[in-house]
Amino acid sequence: MVALALLVVALIAPRLSEDRRDTRSARGTPTGKSSSEAPARHEPAARIPATRPHLKARAPQPSPLPETPPPAPPTARAPADRFINPRAAIVIDDLGQSLSHLEQLADLNIPLSIAIIPGLPASSRTVNEASRRGIEMLLHQPMEPREETGKNPGEGVLLTSMTAGDLRARVRTNLAAVPGAVGVNNHMGSKFTEDVAGLGALMAEIKEHGLFWLDSRTTPGTRGIEVARAAGVPALERDIFIDAEVNADFIRRQVRRLIERARVNGTAVGIGHPHLVTIAVLRELRGELLASGVTLVPVAALVHKAPEIGTGTTLAAAQADKGRAGEPADSRKTATP
Repeated sequence: MVALALLVVALIAPRLSEDRRDTRSARGTPTGKSSSEAPARHEPAARIPATRPHLKARAPQPSPLPETPPPAPPTARAPADRFINPRAAIVIDDLGQSLSHLEQLADLNIPLSIAIIPGLPASSRTVNEASRRGIEMLLHQPMEPREETGKNPGEGVLLTSMTAGDLRARVRTNLAAVPGAVGVNNHMGSKFTEDVAGLGALMAEIKEHGLFWLDSRTTPGTRGIEVARAAGVPALERDIFIDAEVNADFIRRQVRRLIERARVNGTAVGIGHPHLVTIAVLRELRGELLASGVTLVPVAALVHKAPEIGTGTTLAAAQADKGRAGEPADSRKTATP
């Protein structure tokens, strides 16, 4: 029996070995190699190791899009922008005390406006002469100052204690004394121009007469422009007090500041008074003013639209391809009469 079993094994063993070789060949295992060297069975892609030592590493490829250039370093601000055809107006307040004031101002032969206080000794004659010469007039309306100033605004004053009806009646009377006035500005009024109710009555009367409002800004707390615009009254405000100090050097500096303000902002309004030194400095600087490149105009020319096309176009806007520039305007100088 043992011999028979050995014979059977000898006959079957070669066939089994051949079958195993065929099976390995069908599975892709090279013949003659151990089964431990054969690749593992196919696994999902997620389980294949990320690194393959038998593959050559690829060099990083450049991005197809160019990198965003770094932001340019900040540059210093350019000099102040300048307006093409800037305009400035000079208003001389407190006319009516003497006709000689008007005559001296007229002899300057420069465009300006005058503000006349009603009821002064020469108010009526000043109105007549200004009308004859074609000089623009405003009603210089007296208004209540602060008590601590100790100043008397004169007759026809508007007080915060008055009713709206009384205020409007007084404004009508004063306007009748300055026929031909194109606008109204305040004489003193550091208290009244902070009173919204009183200003509302004033603006209603100004609107009814088709006039404009010029705020002299005798107090930083004035509400004049705000109330005027709410009432639909054309309005503008003073930029420079020319003779807040009655001193020739100070007045020269202020006149030049007015011109510079107009160059920067397009328009500017300066208010002065008929002091002999003020008139003398204006006469002295007349040539400089006319050659400054800033056009002097009556104040009404600045009221409706400032700056306008042609007169309010900056050099930067007109030459946009050559760059833009800007400079903040300096603060206003105020007085508190």
